[in-house]
Amino acid sequence: MLDFEKILNLPSPLEPLSDPMYVEKSLKVFVKRDDLIHPQISGNKWRKLKFNLIEAEKQGYHKLITFGGAHSNHLYAVAAIGRYFGFETTGIIRGDELNSYSSITLQYAHECGMQLQFVSRQAYKDKNQLLGIYRKDDQYVLPEGGTNTLSLAGVGEMVQEIRQQLGYDPDYIICPVGTGGTIAGILSAVSAKTTVVGVCVLKNANYLENEITTLLQSGADNYSENYRIFWEFHHRGYAKKTPQLMSFIEAFNEKNGFSVEPVYSGKMFYAFDELVKNEIRDNSTIVLIHTGGLR
Repeated sequence: MLDFEKILNLPSPLEPLSDPMYVEKSLKVFVKRDDLIHPQISGNKWRKLKFNLIEAEKQGYHKLITFGGAHSNHLYAVAAIGRYFGFETTGIIRGDELNSYSSITLQYAHECGMQLQFVSRQAYKDKNQLLGIYRKDDQYVLPEGGTNTLSLAGVGEMVQEIRQQLGYDPDYIICPVGTGGTIAGILSAVSAKTTVVGVCVLKNANYLENEITTLLQSGADNYSENYRIFWEFHHRGYAKKTPQLMSFIEAFNEKNGFSVEPVYSGKMFYAFDELVKNEIRDNSTIVLIHTGGLR
């Protein structure tokens, strides 16, 4: 049986965040430090993978196959899971120009023993066809980013932790949005009192709203529809950076004593700094989800 508790820091801490603007608006602001769950298997990646791993073991699978790019936090986490929990892992990698040393992510995955299969960016679009080529019968398939109906329950556990740590339901939970799995999992577990705010880190990703709805309808008995996604804080697109974003992150990290990265959490904290001025109600309690990730 998988012994998660042996190496994971759960529940993750809920830490207060201070700023004169919060005092002015009578806000209580907290950060859910999912980045501290584990150095390699951190944040929403662990939350989304937990019940997939339980299902894989239940069905007798000891090998995992998944997808990712050169800088995929998901790929990094799956490789680490293989190392710590004894799964054999295979990654289908977007970009046939890459190799095992093209990024820190791929190098780490290779060192963990993950078998890397590099495919063209065009071929990568048809994942079912790729599974027909590369998947063996004894491999359990983890979707790209870890997002599927099983991931909802893992993210939902984070909401339960927040409720227990605060002693009440927050007015807002704010998270970055990539594949939509994290915000869907939150919506599957929050009460009607909580407004869920997503900060999309991808450019031209309005299609995610339909994917979130489909995921919830197929994987949750009850879910909240009290949410809003902000699309304008992507800073040119996924894994892209702007001088404004990097300047904000540098100042934020120095001020708060913990680090955020520019792909997910950095963009969310940047957005919150703007949204708190006009979008967040006074006298509210807000929880920001630090989803971890590589810097």
